[in-house]
Amino acid sequence: MAVPLTLLSLGWGLLSRPGARSIASVAPPPSGSPPSRGGPVTFVGDSLTAQGDWQAAFPDRVVHNQGVSGDTSFQLMARLPEIRRTGASTYLVMVGINDIVWGYDPSRIAGRIQWLRTGLQIGSGARVIVQSTIPCARFRCGPDGVRRVAELNHRLAQQIPPQDYVDLTPVMADADGLKRPYTVDGVHLNAAGYARWQARLRELDLP
Repeated sequence: MAVPLTLLSLGWGLLSRPGARSIASVAPPPSGSPPSRGGPVTFVGDSLTAQGDWQAAFPDRVVHNQGVSGDTSFQLMARLPEIRRTGASTYLVMVGINDIVWGYDPSRIAGRIQWLRTGLQIGSGARVIVQSTIPCARFRCGPDGVRRVAELNHRLAQQIPPQDYVDLTPVMADADGLKRPYTVDGVHLNAAGYARWQARLRELDLP
């Protein structure tokens, strides 16, 4: 499927917020350090990604953090050229909760995430791993919010090749959405939440 990058000129950039910027990538390992076990890795998403210390979690890789607070799938599409400039060999994408909060249709959110995945792959040879959207807690977004995240994740699981899809739901959530021990406010993660997310990636030998 050919996705023209010029689609971005049709107005996705209008949805970016003034002053929004990604967290800069951590510097490469100092001279004398052992080489990393693979190419650069870029984590892509919203505040859940932005607030994670991914370099500390995966010290044997050069890690870029392209998480921006408040981003929806629309903003990630607008930031595609910037994200691609990190030159990663592996991208890990996790986005969608802000789309849910804004009331966007889960099927359309899934379509935009698939668009982003294709856009990151074209001409780069990179592996793009899509992670399921971490849900909000029922006490924060209500049963409908939890249901709509589940619908989004169901659609992502159908659209993304199994080898490039990571289902975080079994470890991060229960019937009431995001598990209380992992969150500070029903949406954002605490240290225990990040530790469990990062442990799940290691269990799958990622990134």
